[in-house]
Amino acid sequence: MNVQKTICTAFCEGLSIREIPLGYAIKTPFSWLHGEPLVVFAEKGDGLFRMRDGGDTLALLEDVAGDLTTETKMDAMRQLAIEHGINFDEDNSLFLSNWSEEAHLGDAAVRFMSFLNRIQDLALLSRERVTNAFREELTEAIKERFGSRFHVGEREALSHEHKEYTADIIIRDANIQAAIYAATSEVNVLEALLTEQVFRNDPQLKTVPVVVFEDFMHSKVKPRTRRRALNSSGIEIADWAGGADDVLTKIGKLMSA
Repeated sequence: MNVQKTICTAFCEGLSIREIPLGYAIKTPFSWLHGEPLVVFAEKGDGLFRMRDGGDTLALLEDVAGDLTTETKMDAMRQLAIEHGINFDEDNSLFLSNWSEEAHLGDAAVRFMSFLNRIQDLALLSRERVTNAFREELTEAIKERFGSRFHVGEREALSHEHKEYTADIIIRDANIQAAIYAATSEVNVLEALLTEQVFRNDPQLKTVPVVVFEDFMHSKVKPRTRRRALNSSGIEIADWAGGADDVLTKIGKLMSA
């Protein structure tokens, strides 16, 4: 077996090049954000070429991963760009390689693809760290406030009959359980909505889903999903940005009802 040929064939099957007024649009074999192909551009000028993005890389990443313009994150992106020989035009939000002859376009394209994959991972990992930090802060605050009076568990089943339904945090006594969902993603809020439907008439134990947003007004959860949660009579909504103590007090009143 010619391993090099096999790998090259697999790589090229996902690669396509289309001529455009700018130069060339290159669809790569790599995935971008929600699974769509990563597309880069080869700009042509005076017989030379340079690689560039479409000018929307940061905007698209921020739509998924949150604000990337803090000084720490910008420094990390600048350093990645330097390592890959990429220039960052911050005024126009463009990532650009140096101009080079067509003979070097292949190497430039590979470096540019590598850079965008790295910056994508950096952004998504950054978002995941922020998400985990909020969930951990919420969990610790709930344990501290309610741990001595109620059972407090993490990602536990809501009932023996429905072990597939869990919550980020569960606060439970003999009469009621609060199923706490940190609204860090669309899925978590939809999970809370489903929990409300499944457990609304449970005769054994009253279950109240509580969706806690880190910042309701600036949440990445779609407005439509937020409205659905707000309009559900069986779900409690809380906003951590409005005051952590207010959130915990609201949960305390729910458990004391």
